Amino acid sequence: MKLKIVTMVAVALLVSCNSSEKNKTLSEVSNPTNNKIQKDPKLTESMKRGKDVYTNFCVSCHLPNGKGVPKAFPPLAKSDYLMNNRIESIKSIKYGQSGEITVNGVKYNGTMTPLGLEDAEVADVMNYITNSWGNTNDKLITPEEVSKIEE
Repeated sequence: MKLKIVTMVAVALLVSCNSSEKNKTLSEVSNPTNNKIQKDPKLTESMKRGKDVYTNFCVSCHLPNGKGVPKAFPPLAKSDYLMNNRIESIKSIKYGQSGEITVNGVKYNGTMTPLGLEDAEVADVMNYITNSWGNTNDKLITPEEVSKIEE
């Protein structure tokens, strides 16, 4: 009887440890970008640079998975605000943002301080976040576009 129980527990553990979610490689888990978009070499390079900008400036509030912090920092993952408000999103990164915004039906009323980024860095991080965590943007954001956006 003990042998049957031990065998059943071992089989259950083996099956659960071999789930497809747990078998993802580290690169699959740490690279949330949309592989379909990465066919454009300019976009691919911009997203690589943007990931570095995100890691250095954005990850502490919006987290590595882009999900943000409920009631404090809005999500970037699958974000309707980010994807539907291109100019306002660029402006928020470039100049900071304060006041109420609604993201995925949830109101946020906080402050994002200006990050002091160059126009190229803003473009790169926008290309990264608009093509990561379930977001898809096929229109490259360029430093020239960012430079035309005023406060």
